[in-house]
Order: sequence, then structure tokens, then C-alpha cells
Amino acid sequence: MATDLIKDKTKKVLLSMSLPISIGMLSTFLFQVVDTYFVGQLGASALAALSFASTLYFLVVGLFMGLAVGVSIIIGAAKGADNDKKVNQTAFVAVILSIVASSVFAVLGIYFVTPIFTLMGADATTLPLVKQYIIPLFYGIPLLTTGLMAGGILRATGNVKRPEIIMGIAGVINLILDYALIFGKLGLPEMGIKGAAFATVSSWLFVIIGMFFLLIKDRLLKIDIKETFGNLLYTTKEIGKLGLPTIITQIIGPLTLIYLTFLFAKQASTAVAAFGVASRIQTLLMIGILGVSTAITPFIAQNLGAKQHSRIDESIAFGGRASTYLGLLVCILLFIFIRPIAKLFSEDISVINYTAQYFYIVSFSYIFYGLFIITSSIFNGLQLPMNSMKIMLVKSVAFTIPLTLIGSYFGIAGIFIGISLGNILAGLLAAYEMRKQFKKGNSELAKVNIWQEYKNDFKRLFQAENKTT
Repeated sequence: MATDLIKDKTKKVLLSMSLPISIGMLSTFLFQVVDTYFVGQLGASALAALSFASTLYFLVVGLFMGLAVGVSIIIGAAKGADNDKKVNQTAFVAVILSIVASSVFAVLGIYFVTPIFTLMGADATTLPLVKQYIIPLFYGIPLLTTGLMAGGILRATGNVKRPEIIMGIAGVINLILDYALIFGKLGLPEMGIKGAAFATVSSWLFVIIGMFFLLIKDRLLKIDIKETFGNLLYTTKEIGKLGLPTIITQIIGPLTLIYLTFLFAKQASTAVAAFGVASRIQTLLMIGILGVSTAITPFIAQNLGAKQHSRIDESIAFGGRASTYLGLLVCILLFIFIRPIAKLFSEDISVINYTAQYFYIVSFSYIFYGLFIITSSIFNGLQLPMNSMKIMLVKSVAFTIPLTLIGSYFGIAGIFIGISLGNILAGLLAAYEMRKQFKKGNSELAKVNIWQEYKNDFKRLFQAENKTT
């Protein structure tokens, strides 16, 4: 049963959306985490190759996730306004765009694979391993990107749980095939790092089949062919208008990741491997914040279409609190458990030490980074993708890139410090820009004292503890 984003209680809706989305995203990110775990057993060189390859993979995925966010904004607003015809037309055009564009990117990626990774700093030992992993992924990229698009469409219309179940099953398929194809188990050939790629692509095939089944079941691809193709240019332009800023917003992060990988490659190959491990652990532990941020965009978009402004304010307040407290929880967990977690991915002492050092320096900044992520999603839901793009550009170009470049002159720890400072400054910028939007839109949230609200939350927490004791 689809969740009613306009009538059900705000907190209940966001929690009921965030949990399955987080589980589904967990499954998606586990593709890379599981690959990292098994490939790490092949040695530091294979792990470094995976880190290089994943930067380009995240760039392509980020591009199409940005397009999916733009599409979900349009569909969410149309759904809120009860315009089912527009929902169907937009969904159909978005799926076609995803298939065509991702196929083009796959071809370009395969053709330019050697110069791209040579430029990024992959050496003669690492480059062949990179190609073994990334080329099969490029062949399968249209499966994943179109599946992600379909999932975004389904979530925007209120169908949250079933797409995430599909992603969860795909994660299990990837886990089993990773083990079998990397090490030659269950009667399958031993393929090493190439096996990890084939396992991932096989799970994507399941994703695309499952997502299309749901699209057809929910009648989201039911169209009037004459009318849809008659409005094809208009629909494509509308997707482009909202999609282009969200695409730019989504790919800035992966582009920054490529830049950071280049900086680490100039330091040591084990630093590249450690950064790859750290990135996956970071994404995995930030899953709660990412789940809330993904849920909040279609929620706000639908309520904007229905002119339910008080519910939008409630969702923004919920998102701000969730990002702060989840970021604090992640910080605490990392300080306590990071070394044993790092040892799961590599036996190389340098990789373990660099991974632990990364989180000792960077983890505190997640409190601010979470607020930045949520604010970006809020702006997208409010159909202000340019605001979201602005804070993302400032974070990368004005904060992270120059701070890490300066830090690189002081070694690997200096780069880590630059990343941390960039996250903190980005969070403060996001809070400032959101406050400006409150005042501009005459929101009741403009009158709220944020620090007092956090203080009250802690008071209530301690009062509840005292009652139980």
C-alpha cells in the first residue's frame, strides 16, 4: 500500500519512508562494500585498483541519481496536484532518457578507460586491475542507472517499500556471486577482481527486471502514445530544467572524490586504498542521514504541489534534528570501533592506520555534513535546485579543494584535516542559506531558536532517563 505523503502525519510518513529507503540504499552501497571486503583479500594493489575504479563509477551513478532527483521533483509535485497524466508522461520520458544517456556514457567510458585512469595516477601495476573491474561495470551501467531512475519514480509516487525490497534481494545476490566468482566457489570459475564486477552487474540485472515489474504494476508506464510523443520535447525540457542543477549537484561530489584520489595517489598507493575503504565505511554509516534526505525531497515536492506549507515546515524541522543526532551517533561509533572495522577490509597495516586516522580526524565533521546533505535535499524538494547546486559548488570549490590542496603539503593527515574543515564549513553555510530561505518564505521556522530546541531535546532526554531510574 502506497504511503499518503499529503494526509498522513509528517513524522510518521518520513520515518516510514526513511527506514525502507535506508535499507534499500544500504543494499545498494553494500555492492561496493562487499566488493571492497572480498577484493581486499586479494591484496593492497587490488584494493587500490578498486578505489580508482570506484571514483569513475560513482561519477556516472551520481549523474543519473541527479537526473532521478530532478524527475522525482516533477513527479512528486504532479502527484500532489492529482495530475496522473503528467506523472505517467514524465516517468516514460525519464526511463527512455536514462537508457539512451547511460548507454552513451558506457561506450565513452570503455573507449577512454586507459587515458582516464592514467591521468588519475594509476600506475603500471594498478591499471590492468582497474580495467578488469571497470569495463564489465560499464557494460552493465545502463541496467543500474535505469533501475535507479525507476526507483526514484516509484518513491515519488509513494511506493517506498517494494523498490527497497528489490534492492535488498539484489544485495544478497551480489554477496553470493562475489564470493563465488572472486574465489572460484560453488562450481563457478575463479575470476579475481573481474569476478566482483560480474557479480555486481548480475545483481543489477535483477534490479532492472524488478523495478520495471513495479512500474507496470503501478500503471506508471501507461501512456497515450500520441499525446506523450507530442509533448516529448516539452517534457524533456522540463526534466532538463530541474534535472540539470540536480545532476550538477550530484556529480560535484564524485568529481571531488576523483580529485582527492589524485592527491592521495601522489602520497602513496596504500593511502588510495585506505581512502577507498574509508569512503565505503563512511557511506555505510551515513545511511540513516541519506535515507532521511532521500525521503524528504518527494515529501516536500508533493506537499508543495498540494500547498501544504505547514507540513513542509514540519518535515524541515524533522530533517534538521535527524541529521544532527545521526551525525553525532556516527561520530561516536567511529571513534570506538574504527580500528576493528578497518581490519575487516585489509591486513595491510598502512591501510588500517590511514583508515583509522581518517576517521579520528573527519568523524566529528559528520554532525555538520549531515545538515549539509539534508539542506540540499530540502532545496530540491522546494523546487530550488539552483540553491542546492550553489551550496554544493561552494563546498567543493571554495572549501574542500583548496583546503585539501593546502593540507597535502603537510602529508596525508593534512588532506584529512582539509576534508574535515570542508564538511564543517559546508554545514554552517547550509544552515545560513536555509535560514535565509525561511525569512524569504515567511516560514514560522524563521522564529525558532535552533540552539534552544536542541537544548530542550537534551532536557527531555535526561528527564526521561530520570523517570526510568
